[in-house]
Amino acid sequence: MLLQKTFHLHTLKEVAKARLGNLAGYRRQFAEVEIAVQTPEGATHFVFRLPWGFRADVQLVQVPGENPAQTLFRSSRGNIEVLGVLEYFQIQPSLTEVVLTLDYTIVSPFFRIVDRLCNGMERFLNRQLARLETYFDQPVEGIRADTHLPSPINHHPK
Repeated sequence: MLLQKTFHLHTLKEVAKARLGNLAGYRRQFAEVEIAVQTPEGATHFVFRLPWGFRADVQLVQVPGENPAQTLFRSSRGNIEVLGVLEYFQIQPSLTEVVLTLDYTIVSPFFRIVDRLCNGMERFLNRQLARLETYFDQPVEGIRADTHLPSPINHHPK
């Protein structure tokens, strides 16, 4: 199933990308998710249960790409096959549009049919994304939306 979601973060593109890349900063925002952790190798592991009994267990890894305005990812193991991309567009200095495109397939033929009948996975993902959008719309303590990334400190003696 293909899912696309567009949301806005009131910050610079580079800051938006860094915030979304740091799962530890927002993993508590996921409702109904049993496990949401980043492994030391950089993979992201999710476990959640859908109302109709399916227990999803998927590990996502980033895929190298040529476009710095995109984050490509795919599943590396689990009972859901996932391909996805996050695209970042600087709309204004203090506004970044983020487009998530996600293609997923439940591996089990039985649960895949059940999901197609009730759209449980799509509804689940949309609820999680709505919570994240609300969370990211709040200002970060110590970081104003129009703040630029810190520049490196020049330690050259005069």
